[in-house]
Amino acid sequence: MSFPTAPNASVPHLAVNADMGNFVYAVSQMPPGKTYMAAGTECSWSEFIRLWSKETGVPATYKEVTLEEFIEMVPDKEFGAEAGDMFAYSSDPGYDGGDKTLLRAEDIKKAGIDCPMTSLEEYMKEEDWSAILGQ
Repeated sequence: MSFPTAPNASVPHLAVNADMGNFVYAVSQMPPGKTYMAAGTECSWSEFIRLWSKETGVPATYKEVTLEEFIEMVPDKEFGAEAGDMFAYSSDPGYDGGDKTLLRAEDIKKAGIDCPMTSLEEYMKEEDWSAILGQ
């Protein structure tokens, strides 16, 4: 797996179908005026692919590539440029844009509001990878 993101840059991972409703409901119970980041797990792409390999049994690694290399790997060059910029942004300034005030599920839980989230490892265990692995 290769993106123009630093191998140690933290990126949020979210089981959208399982967790978005819980997260939105929990946020609606919080006082107004705050900003939030929805994620079951925040980890690097290196950690993501390590967990994926562990779950699927398929050896894989993460390699950071330049934006230009990423664009060349993608058949649709315009899409490659857009997606590549997004991945590069995850390194600088960071997926959260450098905003250290963002509240996360852990902060909501500390405020006494239930906010169940699916970890990346749980998501990977529940996911059917056969369509990808069958290629």
